[in-house]
Amino acid sequence: MNAAIIKNDTDYTFEEYLAFEEQALERYEYHNGKIVAMAGGTGNHGAIANRMGTLLENEIDRSNENCIVFNSDVKVWIEKYNKAVYPDASMGCDSIRYEDENKMVLSNPLLLVEVLSKSTSAYDKSEKFEMYRSIPSFKEYVIVYQTIPRVQAWYKEAQGLWRISHALGLESSIRIHTLDCAIPLRAIYKRILKDLQDIPVDLSETY
Repeated sequence: MNAAIIKNDTDYTFEEYLAFEEQALERYEYHNGKIVAMAGGTGNHGAIANRMGTLLENEIDRSNENCIVFNSDVKVWIEKYNKAVYPDASMGCDSIRYEDENKMVLSNPLLLVEVLSKSTSAYDKSEKFEMYRSIPSFKEYVIVYQTIPRVQAWYKEAQGLWRISHALGLESSIRIHTLDCAIPLRAIYKRILKDLQDIPVDLSETY
């Protein structure tokens, strides 16, 4: 997972965590009683996450769906694991619900986006996705690679049944089922095209 520092060995309540982070200058997640400081990301990481949010917003406007896209300032509550974490982008539709009165922690996301980095790749694709799947409202997970034009998306077709979509290369598009649209990868990576690497034969080490 992302490089993180446990604040100390004390267990905090969720309310104590919210009060602490409200006064903090850095971002912290809540991991079952522990307060965890989050490491920053690269410029490309931030650019891709912001671009994904913009493209999702555009599709919402096009389809006139009653949805809201949130950037990485908004946390997501994972009740089963007693965690509040920061996805790179999230989307809620219809009746948005929050876990706190200040509307800082979204409790019913429909779609979540993570932009991979070298330190988070394995965590985002496995443990974090497993935790996200415990959220009843959650139906779509989009993983965007940072160094090559590659996007994967999982869509929940039924309880316990997820369909995966895969797009590789700037001329391909990724299907977003919750908005019934396809987003071109060239649009996702538009601002960082010069920094993309050639697509290797072995994709196992990419992020």
